Amino acid sequence: MRRTPLRSEGGAILVQVAVGILVLITLTMFVFDYGVMWVGRSQAQNAADAGALSGAVALALDTNAAANGGEDALNSALIVAAGHTVWGQAPNADANNLEAFYPVVCPDGTVTCLRVDVYRNAARGNALPMFFGRFVGLTEQGVRATATAQAAVANASDCLKPWAIPDRWIDNHDETGVIDNEWTMDDRFETTVQSGKNKGQPLANPDVYSKPGFTLQHVGTRMTLKFGNPSGSQPVAPGNFFPVALPTWDGESRGGSDYEQNISQCNGVPVAIDTEITSEPGAKIGPTAHGMEDLIAQDPSATWDETTQSVQNSCAQTANPCATISPRIIAIPVFDTGWFNEGQQTGRLQLRIVNILGFFIDQMQGQDVNGVFMRIPGVLLAGAGANVNPNAAFMQVPLLVR
Repeated sequence: MRRTPLRSEGGAILVQVAVGILVLITLTMFVFDYGVMWVGRSQAQNAADAGALSGAVALALDTNAAANGGEDALNSALIVAAGHTVWGQAPNADANNLEAFYPVVCPDGTVTCLRVDVYRNAARGNALPMFFGRFVGLTEQGVRATATAQAAVANASDCLKPWAIPDRWIDNHDETGVIDNEWTMDDRFETTVQSGKNKGQPLANPDVYSKPGFTLQHVGTRMTLKFGNPSGSQPVAPGNFFPVALPTWDGESRGGSDYEQNISQCNGVPVAIDTEITSEPGAKIGPTAHGMEDLIAQDPSATWDETTQSVQNSCAQTANPCATISPRIIAIPVFDTGWFNEGQQTGRLQLRIVNILGFFIDQMQGQDVNGVFMRIPGVLLAGAGANVNPNAAFMQVPLLVR
């Protein structure tokens, strides 16, 4: 019997090698080029996030940032986003691969957000490269990232100064008999007759407190903070501050040493609106002066610019900043004027915080602190504090919301 000769197997290994190479190229393309896409996507998202947050910071701290369609806020967002690279190439607004929009709808339904979009794709003329995909005819790929940020209303501060001032009220009565409905440093919160045979009797048209007292229209207003005598015989006056004991991580600050340190430094404990704080006994004249001297010395050249309504020449604005904002920009608690007036007492007082204001310390004259109301960054504590009227929100916090 004759056997049929087997066909030759020569060249079979070439087929296997070709298939293997094709598989390896496909896997390499998937791993490497897909990795390029995800790195580019991550970098584009970083650029969008940074830009959106920068715009929100401008909206939170700059009174004029929202003017002219948010021009200043949008410029800030674009500049910061363009400072980031996406696979070695910086986004360029002129090339239409970086866009910013304000205002846009926020997740909470308000139209107060700022959005930044970053592109690297063929449609925008700046596609991401493909390296191994070229073997199968794929030469480019693209990504897009978007971020939305909001200057949200804050409800707490972790750098509160130990002074509490009364909130602004509607001035319907002046003991002098001049009823001008103007609230000035010479006024007193009066609900009863202050002198004469009818002293203590209710006024027919008393002063009235209702929230909000201080509003954002008072940004840029100058105020002199004076030590107030917490006596039941002295009505509340504008700018009169009571030294207060701030909370600490293990209780409550006490004494002149803690009080002085709380003026010159941040104690780092968040204090929320709608909480109560206790006044410190005594005038604290020495600790106030020493604490103020230390605070001003941290940024001695800072000044208030009336034209821009902002702080200039601060060490926080140098190439090597001393802090995020000038140490002389402080947070001051404002207490419920009506609630306090109804239960005036001597000794240590309970004060209910209804708002926290920003204040730039211009100078100290004697025992008086002169400065200007301004907006400041704050803290948002979940489940704490009260809702603040947006028109009275001196504290805001930039948040990524989408």
